[in-house]
Order: sequence, then structure tokens, then C-alpha cells
Amino acid sequence: MKNTKKYVFYGLAVLFVIVVVFVIFTYTKNIKMAEGTDSFDLYYINMNTNTLEVEKRAINSVSDRRLMFNTLVEEYFSGPKNVNLGLTLPADFKVRDKRYSETTAYIDLDKSYDSMPVNLKILSMGSLVYTLTDLEFINNVCVSVDGIPLMDSNNENIAVFNRDVVLNNPVINPEKTNWQRVYLYFASQDGKRLECQQRGIEVKQSQSLEYQLVEQLIAGPDNSDGSNLLASIPSDTKINDIKTEEGTCYVNLSRGFMKKRDNITEEVTIYSIVNTLTELDTVNRVQFLIDGEKLNEYSGDIDFSKPFDRKTSIIKQ
Repeated sequence: MKNTKKYVFYGLAVLFVIVVVFVIFTYTKNIKMAEGTDSFDLYYINMNTNTLEVEKRAINSVSDRRLMFNTLVEEYFSGPKNVNLGLTLPADFKVRDKRYSETTAYIDLDKSYDSMPVNLKILSMGSLVYTLTDLEFINNVCVSVDGIPLMDSNNENIAVFNRDVVLNNPVINPEKTNWQRVYLYFASQDGKRLECQQRGIEVKQSQSLEYQLVEQLIAGPDNSDGSNLLASIPSDTKINDIKTEEGTCYVNLSRGFMKKRDNITEEVTIYSIVNTLTELDTVNRVQFLIDGEKLNEYSGDIDFSKPFDRKTSIIKQ
């Protein structure tokens, strides 16, 4: 009986020592962890208010400034933890390069940055600059897109951004937009047929969808997928006005539209617009105007005075 009590006593004593050691180890570890982190202010966009908000982020302390810089950039672009904040970057966005020299950070973004609306570019630049200059050794930020530096307002010198030249919470009233998939018809490689290209675009509420579709046609096809489509409309064509009444879309273009092109047939140029616009439920036919006037002919054998109906036989199958 005495031996049993003795063993129980020893067992409890050993257990007590183990618990004490564990508590001391945990406490010491927590202190070291607390001492081994730095807190940084990461600035993200609150899309409800169009302002920048700070998200505190603890990052492991390192003595190497270059490593700290790279870590902060990666943390920032990994996005916020707060679901109400965001970076609002394109889905295929990436940072091509990041480095710093003396007190200036150099960030190279891929070209998807160019597709961002202007208001988001302003907010994103402020977000990036305020975040990086939270590092005590970074005062300025230079940004390039696909290796081409952003230039100043005079397009003479490389733009240098810092907290004095970017706005923390700019007053911006962004135009309301919605995302929509559209069907655009561009010239085939031989310039004699049309091919349909689907594209997602941000549709502005201040302009008609018809207007924005013709804008997309003038901008030309996206051949990043390996397709070899050709722009069907002369690039110097200007849109004077576009409106739809009772199923007829009146497309008023500048005289630049009348320029003949060696590699594109006149029929392809005309029906590029007609077939694109008649994809809309509200458009049945297209009437062309040139600088507000109805012309009799586009070329010798095409009557330009009457509305054009959709023509499917010109679409390459």
C-alpha cells in the first residue's frame, strides 16, 4: 500500500514537472513569435465607398530589407483577408517583376492592367503606393506595364509616385458598368468573309450598347488565342451618333469609314457592323449615315441609301 502511494506521488510529481515545462516553453515561444513579427499597413479598396482602407498585417521580421520588400509585395498582391475589401484586378493579372533601388520601388505589371477602368487604376495606384511606402526605406514607387514605364503628364519623364502625388481617398464617382458577353464580327484572314468573336466587355450605362459594339469593332479583333482575324473597319473611323428606333439602328459615322481597303471587301466592312448589331434583340436592320447624311452608294454596286438586313451567308462556317 505504501509502495502504491509512493508511485502515485512520483507519477503526479513527474506530470506536474511536464506541465510546468510545457507552459514555460509555450509562453517563451509566444513571446519570441511576438518579438519576431512586424506590423504593416496594407491598403485595399473598399468598393462600396471607393476609398482605401487599412488592413493590418503581421509579417515575420527579417533583417534582410530585400527579403522584407519581396514579402510585403507578395502579401499585398495575395489580397485582403477582409471580405469587404479588394484589389479589383483582372483575373489574369500578375506581377512581372519587383525590385527596389535606394529608396525607390520598381513594380512591373502585366498588360492586363491596361484593361482596368480609369477609376480603378487611380485607386489601385494609391493602394500600391501607400502600401509600399509603409516600408521605412521606400519613399517612391515607379510602375511599368509589360516593361514600359508609366510616364508623367507631359509624357517626358518616368512617373514617380509617392504619398504626395497620389490620393489616399480620392473622390471618384465611377461610371456604373455591367459585364456582358457580346458577339463581334471581324474579317477572316482573306478579307472576304466574316468570323464571329465572342468577347466579354464592361458596358457603360451612359452609352448605348450599339455604340459600344461599334467601338469594339473599330478597336479590332483580339488574336491572343491564335486566331488571325482582321479589323473590318478603317481605324480612323469616328462615331458621330448611334441610335435605334423601331428596330432600325441608325449608325452615323465619319467619312473615314468610306475609305476603301485593299485586303477587305466593302461587303465585309458593311456587314461586320450589320451582323454585329443585329445580334441584339432590339435591332433588325441598320441604316448608315455619313456625317449625318444618307448617301446613295458605298461602292458602285452597293446601294447605301437603304437599311441593311442581317446577312448570314457571308459568315464563315
